[in-house]
Amino acid sequence: MQDPYAPIPRALAELALSRAAKSGASDAQLDLLRARLYSPAPVPNELVRRAAAQAGKLGLASTWRNIDATRFTFIDLFAGIGGMRLGAELAGGRCLQSVEWDPACQHTYHQNFGEVPDGDITALKPRKSKFKQHDLLLAGFPCQAFSIAGRKGGFEDTRGTLFRDVAEVIAAKKAAAFILENVKGLVLHDKRKTLPVILNTLTSAPVKYHLAAPSLDAKLSARGWAVLNALDFGVPQHRERIFIVGFRDKKAAERFAFPVPETPEIGRAHV
Repeated sequence: MQDPYAPIPRALAELALSRAAKSGASDAQLDLLRARLYSPAPVPNELVRRAAAQAGKLGLASTWRNIDATRFTFIDLFAGIGGMRLGAELAGGRCLQSVEWDPACQHTYHQNFGEVPDGDITALKPRKSKFKQHDLLLAGFPCQAFSIAGRKGGFEDTRGTLFRDVAEVIAAKKAAAFILENVKGLVLHDKRKTLPVILNTLTSAPVKYHLAAPSLDAKLSARGWAVLNALDFGVPQHRERIFIVGFRDKKAAERFAFPVPETPEIGRAHV
């Protein structure tokens, strides 16, 4: 995966701005280009689209493509209204594809990001051709029990669940990493049978990824997962979620660190 914070060469940024100014760009248009050129995280999507269009009019289309090439790519499965996508974009990512079946969520997602997600993930087959190649896979899949969980504890135990669809996409597209999100209750779900099957599926054939090292700061964490509370990261909401993280590269998995909670009082002060 490319470094999402890799800076755009200053010389390239200054050249783009200089050419835009000489071509008669307005101050507002220059501000859009400047924000996109010098910020590692993207400005709101609508501004990005407007700036991209302006870059084309000014003869800077190739420069814009070079800038976009520095961003990591991701797909957004079980996207909801785009919460995980927003976080990935703020980290510098570029979304290539989204999937969400609920019509109301699709409508809101379209309002937020200017695109309507693909619908039923179970119908998007074959996986290799229906999903675009990407660096990072995001998925907030539903919490479902496995019909024979505990017998083999692997890929075959996931038949008939939507997690199976996620696992199939991971296995088919072989992204550099994945981040899966679910409710905290997944840890205890189905008498603690569900989570081990998920983790075993992700580490064995045909998926075969390496799980991230456990968090040293989270109250609930083990190899591959941690329960994080939005309240500990400056958000005025008690929202605990489990995040499951894996990498194709074993060294990357060992280097990864779950985020350390910020000063808890910052978030709780707003409750």
